[in-house]
Amino acid sequence: MKSWKWIAAGAGGSILLPVIWLLWMPGLLAALGTVIWSVAATLFAVRMVLREQERSMAEQQRMSEEQLKERAVQALNHHRHDWMNELQIMYGYIQLGKHDKSVQCVERIKERMLQESKVSKLGIPSLVFYFQAYRTFNVPLQLEIEVVDQLHLNEKLSPLRQEALTEVIIAAVDIYEKAGEGGSPEEERQLIITFWDQEDHCIAELEGEGAFGDRRALEQQLKRVTEHTELRVEQVDTDHMTYRLYIPYVT
Repeated sequence: MKSWKWIAAGAGGSILLPVIWLLWMPGLLAALGTVIWSVAATLFAVRMVLREQERSMAEQQRMSEEQLKERAVQALNHHRHDWMNELQIMYGYIQLGKHDKSVQCVERIKERMLQESKVSKLGIPSLVFYFQAYRTFNVPLQLEIEVVDQLHLNEKLSPLRQEALTEVIIAAVDIYEKAGEGGSPEEERQLIITFWDQEDHCIAELEGEGAFGDRRALEQQLKRVTEHTELRVEQVDTDHMTYRLYIPYVT
């Protein structure tokens, strides 16, 4: 039993003392004492329960912050490892005198840096961090993020819509992950999320490549996670499991 329940039970049990007194010596003084004791015990119990809940919330927040820091460190280590691999590949080409391959490697690094810069400028910290940390989750789904031109969603979406977009994107990625769990583990599956600006909306296109099970079931799940939000989802008529999320800007 949680400590706050013990506090409430103890405060409630203490009321028995004035009740016994009232039964033993009935009278106005005993009745008044019972009322005062009951009120005091209730106030004490409420105060202690609130204090215990505040302590519990503070502990949960501390644990969440520790988990967030740990995830951030993992993401940084993963990115450092990726960049070291790219540099080692380029260094190998240079040593072998394969200048054309070296140029291709540099161009690939430049393109990746450009895309990561665009992702970081989306302006929604929780969403950006999720994208940056995703590769450390060790899941059988490759996630690629592309941003067309420059897109600063923090300047065009209200805080509530930013939060809704983040929650829907995370839920959608989870849906794509689970949609192909029954397939062959050797088969590569990829989800490409592309963001671009379209007049008074932002569009996030989710394009799945590989086996993702039943298209209709996946679509129903995507529509379910957008319920009670200002986002809407539409299917794109392609050979892939592709859907578009429409997020209205603040007008």
